[in-house]
Amino acid sequence: KLHRKAAHRLLNLCRENGGVYIKVGQHLANLDYLIPQEYIEVMSTLFDDTPQSSYENVCRVIEEDLNGRVEDLFDRFDPKPIASASLAQVHVAFDKKTGRKLAVKVQHRGLRETSAGDIFTVT
Repeated sequence: KLHRKAAHRLLNLCRENGGVYIKVGQHLANLDYLIPQEYIEVMSTLFDDTPQSSYENVCRVIEEDLNGRVEDLFDRFDPKPIASASLAQVHVAFDKKTGRKLAVKVQHRGLRETSAGDIFTVT
């Protein structure tokens, strides 16, 4: 019971801090040979329940990274991601010039700014 309670507290910490912390939590979920089973069960939820950035934030990241608006860069851009993970998510888009279907991977907003400090904290 104590392990499960502590595992939920750790899970909440990972979710609240996002990014690298979710990645660390996912890694912990794979350490079944080292940590109690309660941690494995609770932390494994981080594989299926990852954060999704809003379409507004996705557009802002694209504008900052590619120096152009989504409407100017792509003929179509699906606002709903086809996949989301701890550090980024993937959207389907169509190239404005060629019409080619693309998978556009977009980092979650703020990750660039916080990841160096997060990595320093967990090492």
